[in-house]
Amino acid sequence: MDMATKTPHVLCINPWIYDFAAYDHFSRPLGLLYVAAYLKSRGVEASLIDCMDKHHPDLLKRQGRSKPKLTRYGIGQFHREIIPNPECLSYMPRHFARYGWPEDIFISELKNRPAPDAILVTSGMTYWYPGPRRVIELCREHFPGVPILLGGIYASLMPDHAQQLLAPDHLVTGPGEIEAANILADILKMPHLRENHPTNIDDFPYPAFELYRHVDYYITMASRGCPFRCTFCATYKIDENFNQRKPDAVIEEIFSQTRRFRVKDVAFYDDALFMQAKKHIKPILREVAARKKDLRFHTPNGLHARYIDEELAQLMFDSGFKTIRLSLESVAKERMRDIHNKITPGEMTRAVKNLIKAGYRPRDLETYIIMGLPNQPQEEVLETILYANSLGIHVRLASFSPIPGTKDYERAIENGYLPKDPDPLITNTSVIPLFRTREAYDEFYNISQFTRMLNEGLKLDVKLIPENGLRQTLFKAFDRVRTWE
Repeated sequence: MDMATKTPHVLCINPWIYDFAAYDHFSRPLGLLYVAAYLKSRGVEASLIDCMDKHHPDLLKRQGRSKPKLTRYGIGQFHREIIPNPECLSYMPRHFARYGWPEDIFISELKNRPAPDAILVTSGMTYWYPGPRRVIELCREHFPGVPILLGGIYASLMPDHAQQLLAPDHLVTGPGEIEAANILADILKMPHLRENHPTNIDDFPYPAFELYRHVDYYITMASRGCPFRCTFCATYKIDENFNQRKPDAVIEEIFSQTRRFRVKDVAFYDDALFMQAKKHIKPILREVAARKKDLRFHTPNGLHARYIDEELAQLMFDSGFKTIRLSLESVAKERMRDIHNKITPGEMTRAVKNLIKAGYRPRDLETYIIMGLPNQPQEEVLETILYANSLGIHVRLASFSPIPGTKDYERAIENGYLPKDPDPLITNTSVIPLFRTREAYDEFYNISQFTRMLNEGLKLDVKLIPENGLRQTLFKAFDRVRTWE
């Protein structure tokens, strides 16, 4: 490339979230940040507009704040503006909203920037497509003729839908660094962008968090992909390979980047963080604990509790794991077969006991339980909730969302729950998508409220199914109450 010429510039955009609920629980467009970092390492200038950034000065001014309201871990509420419910979700007794900046702040950002040579837009959940659609519309208005690349989860899982409805110039599917560079090689007239790509994931640069005006927490991945093929999950559709990084490389990233950005909180985005624990996560946590740097670790994705033996539990406690979410999903045997027997109730009980022995309180722990699967009886959900409550741990209900390409998505269509080509909006987890009526929503809402009641009870050390003789007395009382009706 002629050094006298202007350095090509790409504008990276993380769109709004359109949904009934959204919360910043270590939410950053990590894939987009990896792509930006890779392009920067190869001579491309990159900038970022993140519509979800809570530190934008115009947003803070509008909120009457000098800084965002955050928890001690750097997470918190997104700015929210209510908008009309989409027609297909008009029956929902909740307000649909745009989360992130008011639209005029985004437009102002576009107006105040020179036209880039290309625009990279990411996408999250498939039912969040209205966000990237609106971003692309506005980019077309303000930067006519500038090529737009769309990547991310929605683009990877529903490329035909995305191409037809959003009409980007190019789609980037799956892991984006190499594919985006190959596409941009011609657009930016930089043929070297398609040459000499890394073959080892440790050779890619760290995500470009430096593009933010303020960093509240750092996000990393010690591995990519997942070796499991659960019937409701599409991770393998986005990245079919499971690769673990070298422990020394992960350790170096954690300490160098938390020092660089002056943060204490680190979230792991891995889908299988504890696989091959002896040679992977244990050495990482052993070194973290030895350095005693007062870091705090979080796992918004579910952990495979099967691998939490006494040693790993103690390493988690000693290294500073604060947000621990264990994948349980269901205790039903037929369901466990669908999730490849990742965990049994006995293994879950053992993991919780190991964590408690290491120093955690039961109420410090959370577990994901899934509800709303095709042909899943409510009794199965309640049984799993009660089992988790008997362990003293908090329950996080995960409503099933039919994800294109998964086995449960096909089951939903075969059983008549979904049309053959459903609008992704009706697969939103907030609406219990397989049961799209107000009556069904109310039934699942009651389960959610019941779960909330149990979780609140745990804060007072009260379990619905106590371990002593009160259990039998309690159930007898339930039976007697029924006779009063």
